[in-house]
Amino acid sequence: MDSHGTTIAARVPYVVAYNKETVALDLVVIHDVWALSGRRLSYTDPRADDWNLSVLWARQKCDRRGKVNYQEMHTLRQRACMLHRLCQVCEGPALDPGTGRLSWVFHEKTHATTGRLSKPPTCMRCIPEALDACPRLQHQAHVYTSPDYKPWGVKGIVVSPSGPPTLHDVPLTDCHTLEYTLARALIVHVSDLRPEMVQNDR
Repeated sequence: MDSHGTTIAARVPYVVAYNKETVALDLVVIHDVWALSGRRLSYTDPRADDWNLSVLWARQKCDRRGKVNYQEMHTLRQRACMLHRLCQVCEGPALDPGTGRLSWVFHEKTHATTGRLSKPPTCMRCIPEALDACPRLQHQAHVYTSPDYKPWGVKGIVVSPSGPPTLHDVPLTDCHTLEYTLARALIVHVSDLRPEMVQNDR
């Protein structure tokens, strides 16, 4: 709500997916002399940009069309946020130039000082807007900061020749499993997590 009492619609966070961005994923296991097992997961019409960090990524359109799905992150935008330290709300730099730290908004308190995260950071400028727009954060929100992080692995669907596909967190060091994984989100390892007090005008 602005200074005149007019309700302002919250913008859709950059990382959120839209239903018309979904595409068919025609997957196949192919022979690959560079793979550890000699085989790897691929698309029936593979492109060079399907792979990043030595793993196959789920394809999606990037035109932000259709109905907003707040329960799902867009795979490629999530990856871009993580790799380039971008705010999940505004797509701007997430690193605070004054402190050199990144900020994260959690629904619950944590006593851990290290951990793995697949949700991108939120810049300090966008935290008040995020607290106002998200019903879960209106109920309870906790802000933490950390220094820079390192990619740890991916959250993805692992295809097994002996059973149904299963969702797993796969470390980047597990090269064999990555060859049979369709990545849906990049996971990073953070350390020195510190709780922060953030003012909000709600």
